[in-house]
Amino acid sequence: CVEVVFTAVKQKRFVNRGVMNGPIVPLYGLMTVIAMVLLEPRENNLFVFVGASIVVCAATEVIAGVLLERLFGKRWWDYSNRRYNLKGYICLQGSLTAIAVRWLNPVLAWGLRAIPPLAVKISALVFAVLLLADGLVMVYGIHAMRRHWKFSGTIAEYLQHMSENIGGGLSGGILSWYQHRQKKHLIKAFPNLTAQTGEDALPDYSVFASGIGFYKLFWLFFIGALVGDVVETIFVFLTSGVIMSRSSLLYGPFSVVWGLGAALLTLFLKSMMDKNDCYIFAGGALLGGVYEYMCSVVTELVFGKVFWDYSKMPFNLNGRVNLLYCVFWGIVAVVWVKVVYPRLSGLIEKIPPRAGKILTKILLVLLALDIAVSCMALYRMQQRENGVAASNVVERFLDEQYPDEYLHQRYQNMKFAD
Repeated sequence: CVEVVFTAVKQKRFVNRGVMNGPIVPLYGLMTVIAMVLLEPRENNLFVFVGASIVVCAATEVIAGVLLERLFGKRWWDYSNRRYNLKGYICLQGSLTAIAVRWLNPVLAWGLRAIPPLAVKISALVFAVLLLADGLVMVYGIHAMRRHWKFSGTIAEYLQHMSENIGGGLSGGILSWYQHRQKKHLIKAFPNLTAQTGEDALPDYSVFASGIGFYKLFWLFFIGALVGDVVETIFVFLTSGVIMSRSSLLYGPFSVVWGLGAALLTLFLKSMMDKNDCYIFAGGALLGGVYEYMCSVVTELVFGKVFWDYSKMPFNLNGRVNLLYCVFWGIVAVVWVKVVYPRLSGLIEKIPPRAGKILTKILLVLLALDIAVSCMALYRMQQRENGVAASNVVERFLDEQYPDEYLHQRYQNMKFAD
């Protein structure tokens, strides 16, 4: 609503600025929630909170902008003509959104307490269904602008099949009207909607994992998780003389943090390959610091455990990240973008397409099972610490196969959260 008012005053006309048909901008909601979870309960200093909010908002908008561009082949907004912008994805003015959390959260909490809990739950469910329906319509509308996007095509075909079964020409006409309306809405809401250019716009499907797509990112994640775990284990041994498991999972030497880091560094910094190393270093240090901080918060909130603590190191932020490791992230970003990624990408693309797809699916299933079992075992560990007894076959299996002693041995650096 604020952006609609701002645009109306500036352009002297009404423009629905949301990507969806309803008066909703999911990105602002996402920024607010992330800022509230990461910052509000932990930082009371206003100046530190404002600075951290700017970083959180900037990181969120850059990530969203890059992902939308990769998924749809379109750039949804462009701040290149504004001062203090980063590749046109974010500018200083747009980084101030989460500051509203400082004053919005208490008002929201007060308002929700005045509503009966059952009404809150029913309203949340209704809004979730409406958002889902609006999202499906949005995807179908975008299909008109990018027909070769496979996922959108699948939804569009399903909706078209429904229209033929339910109402024939009438419902088909309604869907076509929705498609046309959504296309006009997107063009009006995002006048800077431009086509993506470069080697990733039209990937070569005769080559396995061409461009920056799912297969390429998966293999970067897999290799990064494996190599990162091995390197970190060696580093800990050389600095402390202790052989310590640094794996994030119960089975296999895989560090999910390093794997996701490799994929994110590629996704967000590859376009800076031709830039000066200083820009890549700064982007990697900032991205790595924000990423490591968020990983720390998420694992603590979900599992009630702290997997790393830098409180004893100088220039740390809540023990979750420190200046030295941000420098490491910056150095890794330069080496990765300039040296490792070009060679590693070439090796991945040499995999035969058919064998590569089959192997990817097998590894994906195995990793998904490994991640699921690891998460369930850690969550069950938290339940045992809270005195919750096993109530079903799965929980009893987890208690027998993954007792506390085993998990502490696997995650030797883990400790209880405050």
